[in-house]
Amino acid sequence: MARTAYCKRCGKEVEAGEMCPFCGTRLGKNAVHAAWCVERTPVKDWMYWNSVMRLLLPGVLAILILVLLLEGISGGPGAVEKMIASAFLPVLGILLLTTLGAVFAILLLQGKELSDFVVDSRGIHETRYLPDPTPLKLILRMKTPKLPPEEGESRIVKLSERHIAWKDISRVQLWPEKCTVLFYAPAWWLRIPVICTPFTWEDTMDYIREKLGRRKKVRLPRTLIVQAPAAGRRAVRNAPVYQEPETQQIRMEEEDLRGTLPDEETTDAENTEPLT
Repeated sequence: MARTAYCKRCGKEVEAGEMCPFCGTRLGKNAVHAAWCVERTPVKDWMYWNSVMRLLLPGVLAILILVLLLEGISGGPGAVEKMIASAFLPVLGILLLTTLGAVFAILLLQGKELSDFVVDSRGIHETRYLPDPTPLKLILRMKTPKLPPEEGESRIVKLSERHIAWKDISRVQLWPEKCTVLFYAPAWWLRIPVICTPFTWEDTMDYIREKLGRRKKVRLPRTLIVQAPAAGRRAVRNAPVYQEPETQQIRMEEEDLRGTLPDEETTDAENTEPLT
């Protein structure tokens, strides 16, 4: 299981439970979480390209619409037709491809990085780190090229943090082929893509069902929806009513009653003389 708890007194990750096995401190519900770390290569990671496309494509479309609108206002529909028939669109396409090539080179030179994911009772948290930083890698990530002091064998630089609370999530989308969960807030904007491991996938699903499974306003896959139990009053009405079995009175005739008496009692009764 990937669920662990953080003991504030010991400062250690311990197994999830009520008490810390090292110091005996009581662990609260907020201390239990699922935490893991994954290594990511930006140039091979689709989530990085998704972030680039969400900014680049709307920008190119806005430029195209603005140019055509200004041309139409100044010269009329004929000017717009001439603009479309000219080399404007091929030039815009070449600029788009050149920008994508530059982005590819930047992501390639950025190198690998580490992403720490934490899923707890408050929400989802992501912290990105750069191991073995160089001035070039920091500049390409828009960070100051100043290296931190060396501690031990290697350096590590904290790049960014992202957090999202359970109450702010509007939509959840699963990508099981890549062990990835996409959290949207609002429903049309991707906030945090969580890259799970095969050992943390089920724990993450359990957290989502626990926190979001009963919320009707959140768009969830069917596998994550938790059906609400029936109302108490309705359950009471539909409960089976206990009925006592009917009792029937049986009247026995005197002859039948005599036949049920033991033989000895019957014999004694026949041999007894009547009192005079």
